[in-house]
Parts: sequence; structure tokens; C-alpha cells
Amino acid sequence: MFEEQRVSSTKANIIELVMFLTYALFAVNWIAGSTLTPQIMKYFQLDSFMSATFISNSITVAKIIGNFCAAGLLIKLLPRKAIGLGSFMIVIGSLVAVLSPQYWAFVLGRFIMGFGGAVYVVYFSPVVINYFKPETRPTVNALNSVAYNVGGMLAMLVVGPVIAVMQTWQASMGFFAGISGVLFLLWLLVGQDFALNTASNSRENNVVKEEYSFRTALKQKNNWILPFTYSGILTFYIVLLNIFPISGTTVISSKTLSVVVAFGGIVGTIITILLSKVYFKRLPVIRICGFLLTAAGVLMFTTTNGFIALAAAFAIGNLMFIPVTSLFMIPQELPNMTPVKLTKIMGIFWALAYIIETIVFFIIGMVIDKSGYATGLTVAVVVSATAFFGSFLLPETGKSKKEKSNK
Repeated sequence: MFEEQRVSSTKANIIELVMFLTYALFAVNWIAGSTLTPQIMKYFQLDSFMSATFISNSITVAKIIGNFCAAGLLIKLLPRKAIGLGSFMIVIGSLVAVLSPQYWAFVLGRFIMGFGGAVYVVYFSPVVINYFKPETRPTVNALNSVAYNVGGMLAMLVVGPVIAVMQTWQASMGFFAGISGVLFLLWLLVGQDFALNTASNSRENNVVKEEYSFRTALKQKNNWILPFTYSGILTFYIVLLNIFPISGTTVISSKTLSVVVAFGGIVGTIITILLSKVYFKRLPVIRICGFLLTAAGVLMFTTTNGFIALAAAFAIGNLMFIPVTSLFMIPQELPNMTPVKLTKIMGIFWALAYIIETIVFFIIGMVIDKSGYATGLTVAVVVSATAFFGSFLLPETGKSKKEKSNK
């Protein structure tokens, strides 16, 4: 029985903590590598940023491949080894990059690292539905959704000082790889296997023998609508991280506003956790936040008042992260959901979301080249509206407090 396999809450919390820190440190390590791009280019004698784009392209390919491979690895290796493999690839990819004698090897290392991170993020959902009760899943999902953002905030604080102390880019990236290595060893101590075909939300908690292939998953419209809904948020977030800070189009420093957005994301996670205690519907949260996100983006880019720009940036951070938990809860709350089925759904989710984001990001780059930053950022704001429109196409899986009490 599913409930009988559940471990103690302390053990579950330790497993969650190790996974959260692993992905947050993946973000720190990745951002450290991006920060060190000038030194890396100089070391490999690269004279144009065109060469540096191979790194971003390799990570995009790694994410998509990793997302699709995650379910197969989980079934073949079982959870402990599959999650451990993702953690190990983050570490080994970092070390390959650090020890690379040539640029192609450095790119290969970043590819391996990106593959590990892509696999790892897919495994959050099956772990959540296995180890945590339905009433606590929104909180855990909220924490997992902000793991990369926490890593980003941590990177802002520690990457600079570490680079100053370590001096070389190899030593700096090696330092963060070492921390990821410690977390990999911790996973080997606390990680464990669990049943993959047991439904977490059926009344009898029986083993579900439904054959759920990728072909079956791709035929279900919800598995297309979910990544479409999220893709606008993801694109807007990546634009705010990579393009917006250098755009210089706002009334006050774009870099300052980017930091405020990141901080707002962490506050948004806290709001999500509090909201999950009193409100249980999914679609209204996605719909309202999606609409307000686009409106706040327009306000931040157009206002001539610095205080309003800061308030809009803070709101954007909140509105990006509050609906993500509701979005993740929808597949988790579908009937007869099992860890392996959910892994396939989330693998498709992340792969399609990144494919859409990559295409739109490329289009935004072309628009900026032709018409300037302001026009490109306008495209990003318009695309963020997928969260609003997608909310009208998804099923409502949440139940009101009254419906829960009558069950």
C-alpha cells in the first residue's frame, strides 16, 4: 500500500532539503560560470561572444534531452540511483569544465552539467507525491519552484567574493563543484527507492498497471497546454535575467530592478505557502497572476517614476512564482497519478517549455537587433500572457474548502 511505504516526516524533510540544496547549488555553479565568461574566453583565446553562445546552446540542448530521458532513467535505475545520477552529472560536468584543456571540452562539461540539472528538476515532482501528504505538497512545490532563484540570489552574494579569493576561474568553479560533490555524497546516505506505479491520489492506493508511454502522454492536450501556460513566464524570467540588465531602458538601473525581481520571487514563495493554507483552487491563481504579471511588466518598462518601477519589479517577482505551484499541482492531482507517470508528464512539460522559450528568445534577439531593446522587451511582456490564456484551457483539479470537507 502506498501509505505504508511513506517514510517519517523527518526523513522526508531531509531528502527534500538535500534535493533543494543540490539544485540551488547547481544554479550558483551555473551563474558562476556565466559571470566568469570574460576570463574563460580569454583563457581559451576566444575573441568574440559568438563563440560563447555555444555554451548557452549546449545547455538548451542538454535540458531538452535530459527532460525527455528523465523518466526512462527513473524506471531503469529506480529513484535513488536516478536522482543520484543527476547529482553526479552536475558534479562531474563541473569538473570536466574546470579541467578542460580546450574550449570544446569546456562546452562538453557544461553540457553534462546541464543534462544533470535537467534530469534533477524533473525528479522533484515524483518525490513530492511519494513522500508528502496532499496538504503539504503545495508548500514543498513552492519551495522547489524557487530553488534556482535562491541559488541566483546566493550567487549574487558569494560569487564575487569567491572569485576574488580564488582568483582563477578554474579554482572558483572548482570550489562550487566541491560543494555540489558534498551534496552528492549526502544523497548517497539519505536517498532511497520507492514504488513507481502506486497511485498517490486514488482511494484504494492500488498499484496502477496503466501503460503510459511518451506517445500516450503527447496525445493528451493537457500535456501541451501546461508547458504553453508556463512558457511565457519562463521566457519573461530568462529575458529579465539575461537581456534586461543590459538594456538600460527603464527609469532606474535595470540591474537594480532585476535584483528586486529575484527578491520578489522569494517573497512570492512565502505568499504561496501561506495562500495554500486557505485557498485550494488552482486556475484562479494562475489566471489572476498571469494577468497581473503582464500588467506589471508593462508598468515597469513604461513608467517614469522610480518608486513605481521598483514596486512593479517586486510585483513581477511575486507574480512569476505564485502561480507555478498551482501549475505543478494540476498534474499531481489528476486521478491515478503515479510517480513514473508524473515523471513523464513533467519531462514533457520542461522539454516543451524550454523549446518554446528557446524559439521565442531567439525571436526577441532578432527584434532587438532590428528595432532595439524596448521593442524586444515588449515582445517578452506580451508572451508572458500565456499564463493568463492557458488558465482557461486547463482542468481545475483543486477543491474548495467546502468540497474537501464534504468528501
